[in-house]
Amino acid sequence: MTKRLTIRNQDDIDRYREEVHASAEETQIRVCELAGNVESMELLYQMKFEEIGCDPLDTSRKLNLIEQVNQTFTYMASLKAAEYLLNHHPELKSLTLNLGTRSGWDIEADETGGLVAEVFAAVHPGNNRKLDKDIQKVAAAEAEYRYVFFMCPGFDPGLYHGKPTAPGVEVVSLGCELM
Repeated sequence: MTKRLTIRNQDDIDRYREEVHASAEETQIRVCELAGNVESMELLYQMKFEEIGCDPLDTSRKLNLIEQVNQTFTYMASLKAAEYLLNHHPELKSLTLNLGTRSGWDIEADETGGLVAEVFAAVHPGNNRKLDKDIQKVAAAEAEYRYVFFMCPGFDPGLYHGKPTAPGVEVVSLGCELM
C-alpha cells in the first residue's frame, strides 16, 4: 500500500512517529501472547506468513511481522530524513513523503528549485548495492537539491564520506538510534 504524507513541521513528524510506536507496541503485545502458546517453528512461521503485525501507520491494517519490521524502519528513516531536510532548508513550506511501493522519489518538494531524496534502512549501506543505485537515481534528477539518506547500525549521523558520490548529490547517514 502506498502512503503519501505531507510534512510541514516537527509536529507532523512527531505525530507520525507516535503512530509508528503505537503500531509497534500493539504488535509486541501480540507476539508476546503468541510466543507463550506455540512451538518455536510455529512462531517463526506465523511471523513470516500470517498477519500478526500491523501497518506502522494504521493498526487496523494487518501485516505479517516481517513486512511490518521492514516498513517500520523505512518510515522511521524517512521521518528522520524529513527532520534533517526541514532543519537544513528552513525555506521549505512542506515535504511530501512517498512511503510504500509508489514509483518516484521517497521525499520531494517542488519549491526552491526542487528537492528529491531517496531513503532506506538496511544492515549496511552496501547491501544489494542500494546506496550505489540510489546515488545514480538521484544524480539524474533535475532538482536543485538531491539527497540519499540511509539508516544503518554502526554509522554515525551526518554527511557520509565513505563512498564517492555523484556531483550535487549529498549522502547522509541518519545513524540508527531508536526514536
